[in-house]
Amino acid sequence: MSRVNSAPARRRRQPVSSTRARALTTALWLAAATSPVASALDLAEAERIAVERDAVLRQLASESEAMRQRGVAEGQLMDPKLRFGAVNVPVDSFSLDEDDMTMLEVGVSQEFPAGRTRSLARERMNQSASAAEAAAADRRLLVQREVRRAWIELAHVARARELVTGQVEWVEQMRSSARARYASGEGRQLDVLQAGLDVAMLREQLLDLDRDEAMRRAQLGRWIGDEAARDARPAALPPRAPLEPLPVLEERLRSHPAQLDFERRIEAAQTAVQLAEQSKRPAWMLDVGYGFRSGRMEDGEPRSDMLTAMVSVELPVFRGNRQNREVAAVRAEARGLHDLHDDHLREMLAMLSEAWWVAERTGELERYYESDLMPLAGQSVQAALLAYGSNRSMIDDVIEARRAALETSLRHLRLAADRAQARYDVEYLAGGPGNE
Repeated sequence: MSRVNSAPARRRRQPVSSTRARALTTALWLAAATSPVASALDLAEAERIAVERDAVLRQLASESEAMRQRGVAEGQLMDPKLRFGAVNVPVDSFSLDEDDMTMLEVGVSQEFPAGRTRSLARERMNQSASAAEAAAADRRLLVQREVRRAWIELAHVARARELVTGQVEWVEQMRSSARARYASGEGRQLDVLQAGLDVAMLREQLLDLDRDEAMRRAQLGRWIGDEAARDARPAALPPRAPLEPLPVLEERLRSHPAQLDFERRIEAAQTAVQLAEQSKRPAWMLDVGYGFRSGRMEDGEPRSDMLTAMVSVELPVFRGNRQNREVAAVRAEARGLHDLHDDHLREMLAMLSEAWWVAERTGELERYYESDLMPLAGQSVQAALLAYGSNRSMIDDVIEARRAALETSLRHLRLAADRAQARYDVEYLAGGPGNE
């Protein structure tokens, strides 16, 4: 009886067990589908890695920190000097209590730089540190631009490969069709040859794209490392977006970190002029000593100790070939920095104007391809296919139309990449992307 009852019980549990197994399998599949997968490297992550890896940025940060620390040090007084010794010791007996003027003396001397030397030296170091920080900001923008340029080229290669690969597949189909038509006596052997030659040409084009990709990944690897560059999977090229007016960008350029670097260095040079002029003022030193005398006076009283206090002052009276020459030298350096700054500003303004016009004109040509040439190329392919299907044209006419359409798409793709490159140049020169 118990055996009879147990069999149905086992049969009833089996569907439950299989249901649970299916549910568990479904849950595991859903968990695997929704679990985070190691995603390919994106542009923002590539920029972050490049900035972290850049040795020049680290060097500039260390240089700025060193100047800040040196500024604190140069703003302090020189360490005092301690002196200890015997004064007026008779050489015939070397006795310390025989002569009235013999004493053991301990003294402290402190130097005081001329005028505002300390505060100006500290200010110059801080200005130089600010210049290094501005140079680091410029370097950061430059690194980001170079990563973006390499990234855009990789995206261009990837998209071009998609277009060429699609063309290869299409020509392979046409080649098969030409073979079938030739086998049936409706086609020509020349059509088969023409299709085969076009396939070979496209495969050579794919080889060129492979070499181009290897070069672009090497360029990207210079900034983010070869391993990270291998994981880079650039998406589509960035869409067009309106640029800010050129006068607005030119105004932003004037506050570019590269310009701020020059401005801080000019300020440091002007402070150096003031610092050099302080050398025309006298420096001075305070010296205080205390002398301990041994022995007694003739009346039996102990000899009194001696206190010495002296002030030493520099006399910068011969300034013609020293202080004046130093001031003239730092003034000349400041003028040179002014001239270099003006030239650098003009150069960057010219580069900004060129990049802005390239981006604008390339964008206009890109729109012309989209509105006129690419639709026309597609229509030409359709017309050639219809004519070929009705035996009114040869296969080379179809392949030629398709090749023209591919060339049109590739030229449009190159324009999109050039437009993005020019935009990255504009963003770098304007100190970063604005609110566009």
